[in-house]
Amino acid sequence: MLPFSFIRNISFGAGLTVLVAVLSASYFQLLTTSTSNQCAALSSVLRGKVFYPADNAYQESDGSYWRVQETTYRPSCILIPTHRDHVATALKTLTKNNRCKFAVRGGGHTLWNGASNINSGVTIDMRKLNGVTINRDRTVVSAGAGALWGDVYRKADVAKIAVIGARAADVGVAGLTLGGGINYFSARKGFACDNVINFEVVLASGRIVNANTRENSDLWHALKGGANNLGIVTRFDLSSFSYTGIWGGQVVLPDSVSPQMLKGFAELNNKNFDEYASMMLGFSWVYGMGFLWTSNMHYTKPDPNPRTFRAFTSAQPQLASTVRISNQTDFTEEFMTYNKAGSRAMFVTNTFVNDLNFLTSVHKMFKDISTEIQELPGVALSLTFQPISRPLLQASERKGGNVLGLERSEAPLVLCLVSALWSDASQDEIIYSVGRRLTDQIIRSAKKKGLFNEWVYLNYASSWQDPLKGYGERNKQKLRAASRKYDPTGVFQKQVPGGFKLFN
Repeated sequence: MLPFSFIRNISFGAGLTVLVAVLSASYFQLLTTSTSNQCAALSSVLRGKVFYPADNAYQESDGSYWRVQETTYRPSCILIPTHRDHVATALKTLTKNNRCKFAVRGGGHTLWNGASNINSGVTIDMRKLNGVTINRDRTVVSAGAGALWGDVYRKADVAKIAVIGARAADVGVAGLTLGGGINYFSARKGFACDNVINFEVVLASGRIVNANTRENSDLWHALKGGANNLGIVTRFDLSSFSYTGIWGGQVVLPDSVSPQMLKGFAELNNKNFDEYASMMLGFSWVYGMGFLWTSNMHYTKPDPNPRTFRAFTSAQPQLASTVRISNQTDFTEEFMTYNKAGSRAMFVTNTFVNDLNFLTSVHKMFKDISTEIQELPGVALSLTFQPISRPLLQASERKGGNVLGLERSEAPLVLCLVSALWSDASQDEIIYSVGRRLTDQIIRSAKKKGLFNEWVYLNYASSWQDPLKGYGERNKQKLRAASRKYDPTGVFQKQVPGGFKLFN
């Protein structure tokens, strides 16, 4: 039987309209029946692990995503494995034919619809695979794919060690790590993906393998940025190290300090970047509050008020400040409170070379376009700058590199995020339009001034963006080669529609 995608691209005469409709309806009926059969097949081999819409476990899982958009999807059934063998059995079952679509979720933090959930398919909810263990000499922390970074940090801080992960406690280990992962320590230690010494992976065939520098080293390298294209990772073995504390927190300031904030960021993000520094500098329009700066600063030594951040700590007036000396658990739990689950959200991202005049022009672009949403109740629109420094990229190289493509960059870069939070679905269209148009304007201007960088951070990318293209052709070909080798029938390209695909 011809797939519907082929049928709809043929120009038929009027007399065949009914035939096309019948074929189309029959094909979709086949897909629905196939999914139902797959759910039944999963239930028979994984008793007590498969749940349907009437089950409480299904409803809890489907309603537990970080943002509302993903909770609107309704899989035919949800599989909740509690052991890696359950994942292997599930893949063997789901790959017996190529019709049933499925999604894989960890923490469920990705924003855009269908990234980690699915309509009329099977969602594999990994959250029960959430164990966290530390080896005897405290050099390796092993985390299940369903763990949240808060789970990891709480255990690590008790052991007085750190790992490279998210800066919000409710972000999942799997999604963040497979897409890169920026951390307070990244200028010294690289991305989160650079600090994985071993991935335990279930391949499309159901075979369980390890990927590290000695075994399946090409898969190990490809997973450092390869997202969900190569298999289902069930465990991450993470390199850990001792630390004595972090100075940092958030300072909130008014629009009047804009020149000082922009100049301070440009000077911080230079060729002599302080490798102990981490910065997220945000500028927002918040309904009912107006324009605000939020300076999230962290220094990975317990030095009070380090000189590196004086431009930000000296700015006045400060509307609020939480700066202190504390640990990863505390800071990541604090950041989580600023971005609570349950609202609608948008992320769109771009990258450009660090330049004060351009930062100033981007700030103006944001202020200009924000007039379109200032009358919308409950909306917060934000522009966030983060440094992608040479020390960070050098740290990545020391640890074996990754496929993100940033090894081609010499000048300090700015990772620019346009984001929004809101609750009223009727506001979706205007907010997405503003985010996309602002990002396009920034990119056009950066290209015109010779400051554009093609890197699109996968963990911040919107559904219409192409982060894998930004990795560069050489890295994309590495990923495709790994896909052909470890997933020769293309299960994760054809049966897993969510995420960014290698062959399109």
